[in-house]
Amino acid sequence: MGNDISSAITIDVDRNNLFYYSGETVSGIVRLHITEENPVTREIYISLIGEIGYTTTRSVSNGKGGPLPSNEYYKRQFYYKEVSLSGPSITQQEFIYDRGRYAWLFQIPLIENLPPTINKPDIFPRVRYFLQVIIDKSWYISNKKYLTVYPRVNLLENPQCLSSSIFKFKNRKDIKVKATFNKLGYISGEDIQFTLEIQNPRKILILHNNLSVLKCYQIAKTFNKCIVYKTILPKIVNLTNEHIMERFSIKIPSIRFPPSYKFQRENPNIFVHIYYMLKLTVKVEGIFTNFHIKVPITLGTEHNSDLSQQQSFNPLSISYSSNSQQSIFNDDDPPPDYDSVMQSLQQNFFSHL
Repeated sequence: MGNDISSAITIDVDRNNLFYYSGETVSGIVRLHITEENPVTREIYISLIGEIGYTTTRSVSNGKGGPLPSNEYYKRQFYYKEVSLSGPSITQQEFIYDRGRYAWLFQIPLIENLPPTINKPDIFPRVRYFLQVIIDKSWYISNKKYLTVYPRVNLLENPQCLSSSIFKFKNRKDIKVKATFNKLGYISGEDIQFTLEIQNPRKILILHNNLSVLKCYQIAKTFNKCIVYKTILPKIVNLTNEHIMERFSIKIPSIRFPPSYKFQRENPNIFVHIYYMLKLTVKVEGIFTNFHIKVPITLGTEHNSDLSQQQSFNPLSISYSSNSQQSIFNDDDPPPDYDSVMQSLQQNFFSHL
């Protein structure tokens, strides 16, 4: 066989959307069209690989005495499963051939507790999964077939995120904001329900309010975040009332977001942590008076089938005061993860018992 057969190998899986949950089995067929010789005489196998990609930055000389930043790119494999497509163990049902056209059925299990796919497979940082056919170890490697893999995250297994929570804030103009969320655990397509109460004794102009959903993730030592959804809250627009209270129900887009998850191995570079924040921005007239409130949430994959359970918990409360120079969380810093903020919530709650 020569290197001109690359287009003759195809990998087809049993799902058009190429999406799998960890714990499921990837099934499909490998097809090879070749006429030069019998491929059974060669070692042929298919592998399923899970890999993270991240970057580091170091300074290099620019030749004029000054340092320049240089990015270095790394790939680390955290999952590997190989299935042989040749040899005596292959049955007649698994191996099909007809005048130079060969096909092998395959099944590859995905173990439980794998990190979710993050970002597109050709950019950094990322978590990606792919299938690949290899002939004679490294003599020929097929093109990659990329898959999307998510772990299952059942919100009922984390009842803490199903309790109601209260966040209180105060700014330099004595405006007090109280945000009460019915819970902090959601799935795509679900409604975020909360009450916003504002005490405005000096009748400062409240311009408007935004609600954003932030996706935050760390891969190895690389941290990144992005806004996946943003909307302007209705009703509270250009008001100077001393007391404002409104209830909101904002629907999360019905898009398949990677769930909240933490994954790590003994190698410190094999580390993935993805989590989400609600960012509530209250725009107030004046300088250094805006509120930027970030609320940690858990985004799951499983429906909450016991809606009454979220009402069985006492609400947790936490208070902050923002000064004239900064908001509660600096937008240039990584926001705290869900566990650390919930620990603060608990400490604040139990201290008042």
